[in-house]
Amino acid sequence: MSMKETIESLISEYPICEYCFGSTAQIPFSDKVFIICETDCKRYQHCWACPPHAGTIEDNIARCNSYENFFLFSTVHEVSDAWNVDACLEAKKEHEALTRELRIRLLEINPAIHVLSTGCAICDVCACPDEACRHPEERLYSSESHGIVLMQLVEEMGLCFNYGGDTAVYFSMVLF
Repeated sequence: MSMKETIESLISEYPICEYCFGSTAQIPFSDKVFIICETDCKRYQHCWACPPHAGTIEDNIARCNSYENFFLFSTVHEVSDAWNVDACLEAKKEHEALTRELRIRLLEINPAIHVLSTGCAICDVCACPDEACRHPEERLYSSESHGIVLMQLVEEMGLCFNYGGDTAVYFSMVLF
């Protein structure tokens, strides 16, 4: 069974909304993603899975390009108010838990995969930068930490990122 077939057989067990497969040559990268992280994200410098602690953008892009294929998937969560950050963060934790579980199962089949998501959500407050990561083996790096222009890729692959109303949509990627 191919890796694509393996993934498709596994995901039927999960509440995945949409997914696609592609070649890593299709992934749009930009070093400007780090600038957005630095200026717009409160996790910048405060999370081991996000810039600048997640490695250099050049190394992370090279790491992505060392794989041939990707699997990109979304989960959609109803929230009380899509503008309520706390409600969306709870939904994000559900997405991250699903991604970590899927990662464990896929690593048993192919230990060479690399999984990217929305950034680690294991701990309520990351130990960064004062202490080492409490869960380095479970940590999921953000797609942005690898220079991926995620929304561009989502659009180019024909996936939906807006279900309207009070929903939160999250994406994860498996490189293989």
